Amino acid sequence: MGGKTDLDRVVAYVPTEWKQELEEWAQTEERSVSWMVAKLIDRALQERRQQQSPSKVVNMR
Repeated sequence: MGGKTDLDRVVAYVPTEWKQELEEWAQTEERSVSWMVAKLIDRALQERRQQQSPSKVVNMR
């Protein structure tokens, strides 16, 4: 695992319980904690973008 990447690094401090849960989840998915966290951030950002984009409501009158 590991190697050179063009990705930026972000450091976060989380409660021990969260870290343990993320480690267990990552292990069941055969992924790294870093990969799991990146996917969670990606999903959250996608949801945020959808909420911020103006709704395209069609007026049927």
